[in-house]
Amino acid sequence: MSIRQISAEGLRDMFAQNTDAAVFALLTFTHPSLSTPERIANNTEAITYDGHEYMGFPFEFTPPPEEEDREAVATVKVSNVDRRLAEILRRIQGLAGVDIQAVRWKGGTVTREMHIPGMYLMSADINVETASLQISHAFDILNEPATQDILNPGTAPGLFR
Repeated sequence: MSIRQISAEGLRDMFAQNTDAAVFALLTFTHPSLSTPERIANNTEAITYDGHEYMGFPFEFTPPPEEEDREAVATVKVSNVDRRLAEILRRIQGLAGVDIQAVRWKGGTVTREMHIPGMYLMSADINVETASLQISHAFDILNEPATQDILNPGTAPGLFR
């Protein structure tokens, strides 16, 4: 995962003692079983961004860490689960794509501060009161070999003397 690029205005708002800006996480779920992508925002009201409406759905979002030696796993925790989230998760069977964006809302203007594409919904634990979603890459890229070549005395005798 590369270093996140946050605008100067976003950093100024983050470090300000008082600001009228707010930061929201926008999640877009895609899957063949969904007729259209499902879009949710961690806000009590719907947010329109980039021509799409994100359904207001309060949740706690933890972005993936930027450490090179750890797998990039984002978490979403929902305290008051309602029927909308349960219906979305029931329609998804298998690996669903998740596009993660963080946007800054200030004075009616919405600007993107972070975008993490290419993630997948790896697990969803849901019960009557809470839901916990784990979002990560589809493959464990940290434990994949660096090359497809196997170097041993039989395939590369010049390396082993």
